Amino acid sequence: MIYSRLLYTEHEQPHNDDGEGAYTIFSTQQLFGADCVPLGDMSVQKFAVLWEGQPDTRVIDLIEQSIMLTILSPVKLLNASKGTLVVVHDSKLVGENYKLFCLVWEKIAAGVMYDEWTVLFVRDTGAGLGLVGGRIFREFARGILDSNEIGIVEFTPDMFLFKNEWAPENIFGPPPGEEPEAEPERTQHAPGLFDEDLDSWRESAAGLKPVL
Repeated sequence: MIYSRLLYTEHEQPHNDDGEGAYTIFSTQQLFGADCVPLGDMSVQKFAVLWEGQPDTRVIDLIEQSIMLTILSPVKLLNASKGTLVVVHDSKLVGENYKLFCLVWEKIAAGVMYDEWTVLFVRDTGAGLGLVGGRIFREFARGILDSNEIGIVEFTPDMFLFKNEWAPENIFGPPPGEEPEAEPERTQHAPGLFDEDLDSWRESAAGLKPVL
């Protein structure tokens, strides 16, 4: 699903059988580090949004505001629940930059559409390990952080989404002397499957004469 003009959807995990635990991994360009200090190179930030029920797209509005205010970079996971926005941030964020980060997020969350959310700030190292946050956050946040590549990395040519399509062997074929890999054998249908229909078609086709 496309959520934003500023975000790329990397992965969407649906709810489990109990209708809980859905989340989305987003990525965006990033010029600041997890400590809010400018980076020397263009980087990519990946972070997660843990949904409660159907996606609340007001969270996306707050994310877009944080991008424009250059205050998204420390964020690793967001979860909105019953008037509270849980912001999981990188533990590298400390000091004055941490205070500014909290101040800005509190301000934009207080202005959420048709509501006013309070903000709960949680370090990434302790997310989901205690009694902080709602039940859904406590149950799923730790697993999301541990099982996904979340954070900021330098952008490199290897991240080009269509790199494999433009690999030399896909454009010019295999190098001389190398045989292309054999195609896997086609799976045979189970004995008797559609055999009666196939025999009927053959009998009817045999009775047809070509039109001259």
